Amino acid sequence: MNSRNRRILLIACAAALLLSAALLLGAGRGRTPVTEDTAIITVNGREYTRVPLSAPRTVTVSQTDGSVNVIEVTAEGAVMLSSTCENQLCVHMGQVTRDNWEFRPNGAFIICLPNRVSVELAVVE
Repeated sequence: MNSRNRRILLIACAAALLLSAALLLGAGRGRTPVTEDTAIITVNGREYTRVPLSAPRTVTVSQTDGSVNVIEVTAEGAVMLSSTCENQLCVHMGQVTRDNWEFRPNGAFIICLPNRVSVELAVVE
């Protein structure tokens, strides 16, 4: 498979992953609007916490099944620092920032499907 076909396949997989996660996790449904740029962390389809970028911190999501995700929220965006999932795709998605969310294959999301955790960068425009 040549590099162009790999890139197309990667983009298609990322789009499918994002769509699946949005449907699975119910992203955006009935949610209170944000008034400042915020990282919204969702677990099992429910909002877990919101972290304004103006108040950066590290959030550890520990679930009863032993799943653990560590998310770092900075003044610029968010990144999945670590996860107990096997495939580590969420960690490899990299940082979502104010500057790159429109151009990333997964848009404003970092998604850990095995652990049912998502991070959405909600940017006030």
